[in-house]
Amino acid sequence: MKSAADLQTVVEMTRSIPCAPAILPKLLKLAEGSSSDLGEMEMLINLDTGLATDVLRTANSAYFASNQRCENISDAILRLGSKVLYRIAASTLTGRWLVHPVRGYGWEPGDLCRHSLCVAICAETFATKMQLADASTAYTAGLIHDLGKFALAYANFSALDDITNRVPDEFATWREAEKVILGFESTQVTKALLENWGFPSTFVSVGQYYQTPSECPEAERKIVTLIHAAKHVATQIGYGVGVDGFYYEPDEAALKEAGFKEEEMDAAIPEILSTIQRYISPSGEIRFT
Repeated sequence: MKSAADLQTVVEMTRSIPCAPAILPKLLKLAEGSSSDLGEMEMLINLDTGLATDVLRTANSAYFASNQRCENISDAILRLGSKVLYRIAASTLTGRWLVHPVRGYGWEPGDLCRHSLCVAICAETFATKMQLADASTAYTAGLIHDLGKFALAYANFSALDDITNRVPDEFATWREAEKVILGFESTQVTKALLENWGFPSTFVSVGQYYQTPSECPEAERKIVTLIHAAKHVATQIGYGVGVDGFYYEPDEAALKEAGFKEEEMDAAIPEILSTIQRYISPSGEIRFT
């Protein structure tokens, strides 16, 4: 598949997948708004039964619970706060989409979801330590950074098998093989999906440039480099890494410019692993809340 039309075909096919995280941009705007937006936030959450259930369960969990149980979304919003609520929504909606069965990349069921969650946790950790981005924004960016690969796998491309068979003998990187064999890159698919869903430009830039942050416009290069670094560490940790995972080159110039040092990234791994193990059980089961 080599024409520009094929890229649009992938995007169109992906629209048929249930539970796409298309309401996240609107929730993000509401979460950043005033208390007058809470009613609209409640209405939006109530449109998705699974999300509403997760919100109520979290509000009544041991960590957040008070003497009185939350019995409706309005009370849960007040108890959790908009930032926690948005994190729950980002995890629930994106995770539910990414566990949809697909073929390609050597994934077992749920692998891309596990890997994306690991990238999100790495990104949140680095954002907090290095003050390169808001931690919640970094977490969400980690979750959605590779949606284009999921879309390609969902489209059931035989070309993915061709790429697998020709890397690394003919192509040094997976990205190079995508450009030659598909005629486009998975990052272009991610960009198109996020634009179609109305995500802010920050997330679109992450999807488009996370593999090559040096090419990103300066205004959003820090968070893009942050996700690049998070991806690197998450790949080392290993949860859900596909066959493509070890055929990417680190952007050393961008990492150096942003202040990342290999020894400091490695030193953060025990803390990151501790957090990951709260959300991914030894058997691989994913718990977002």
